[in-house]
Amino acid sequence: MKRMAKLSRSLEDYLEAIFVLEIKGGRIHSNAIAKHLGVSKPAVTRALKRLANLGYITKSTYSDATFTPKGRIFAKNIYHRHMTIKKFLISIGVNEKIAEIDCCKIEHVISDETLKAISKLTKN
Repeated sequence: MKRMAKLSRSLEDYLEAIFVLEIKGGRIHSNAIAKHLGVSKPAVTRALKRLANLGYITKSTYSDATFTPKGRIFAKNIYHRHMTIKKFLISIGVNEKIAEIDCCKIEHVISDETLKAISKLTKN
């Protein structure tokens, strides 16, 4: 998947967290996001406001965050990068917990070319 416009690592993490919570079928409110990321609720509030201002989500006071079409595509891309890298790391013998930690770092800096090559290796 082609890398999209550059966001900070932190904002990418928030989009990915929202996507994961959505996949799990849970509500996407500030408390759930804060718990998922291990951050404070005020930090979530600031990040969600920024993502809304950038057009990635919609969020009003006391409501769940929802993706805009642009935000959903971006979040799905981030999640794909995460899962591809994690699957690769596990396939070469990295412990799952370590793979999770490492892929969270790598997903933000890996090139499209390298991700494409890894993706080819991990497809079964």
